[in-house]
Amino acid sequence: MKRSKLILLLLLIILIGLYFLLRTTSPREKLAPVFALDTLAIKRIEIFDAQDTLRMVKQKNVWRLEYPVHWEADSLKIHDLFREVITAKYSTTPMGTGKEAIEKFHQKDEEALHIIVSDGHKSIHTLFSNLNNPYDYFRYAGSTKIYQLKAKVTNNYNAELANWRSPHIVSHKENELLRIEVTHPKNKYTLTREGYQWTYHDAHQEFNIYPANRAMIKILNVLENLQTYIFVDNAQAEYAEKFKQPYCTVKLYLTNNRLQELKFIDYTQGHYLMMVDNDPKVLFVVVWDTVFRFTRHPDIFKMQELG
Repeated sequence: MKRSKLILLLLLIILIGLYFLLRTTSPREKLAPVFALDTLAIKRIEIFDAQDTLRMVKQKNVWRLEYPVHWEADSLKIHDLFREVITAKYSTTPMGTGKEAIEKFHQKDEEALHIIVSDGHKSIHTLFSNLNNPYDYFRYAGSTKIYQLKAKVTNNYNAELANWRSPHIVSHKENELLRIEVTHPKNKYTLTREGYQWTYHDAHQEFNIYPANRAMIKILNVLENLQTYIFVDNAQAEYAEKFKQPYCTVKLYLTNNRLQELKFIDYTQGHYLMMVDNDPKVLFVVVWDTVFRFTRHPDIFKMQELG
């Protein structure tokens, strides 16, 4: 009995030894970066497919859209692109190669998503596709070798403009604001800052605003972080007449002799359309509450606190 147990123990030790021997001697999967570039040196990114084209450039450490519009790129989207795609690694063992593989993995030029990344000296051109599974496939331009990447590139990083625009429209801290002039159908008033003290003034009255007044705080908050996720491009003809008589106008007098003007008109239920600095090429949809903050009754600004 003891002898049989000893034999079983020896066999178990041998099997365990063989397992670890095979594990250490078997070839490991070789991984390589999709874009073999210094990420800090990357200056230009182009993304395009059969429908859309998008170009972005890095200027003073800020990524900006260069085409089809000039606008700051969404920093969170750029961060995710670098994390999930540009710095991603893939297995260098191809999933397939040749013309048949290109057709099988939907890698033809006209059906793939193209991403070109450049550092100013070297450009890497990749083509991505998806077959309705958790992973994407890609190849390098000029090559027929198809690789797998554990990321959803075609779904999350396509060339649709709305995915890449920064939602930030207005961003002024309180110490940048000297005066705020508001005009709307029921009133025209001015908010003036001296140090940390804001003063309200209209045709009938003038008074200091308490520091804890929430109506004032809400105006300052929206001016520090006014965002939109809906842009209306090239609609000058459609809305030109309405903007001649806006529902509400807000003029911001800023430090360094800067002036910014915001105009609001009715758009859809619960939303207004905003124009910045009389530039009709790009308009912005904002929620009702954005304009409501500027059009409240003067007595609201007299309260020490506002619930």
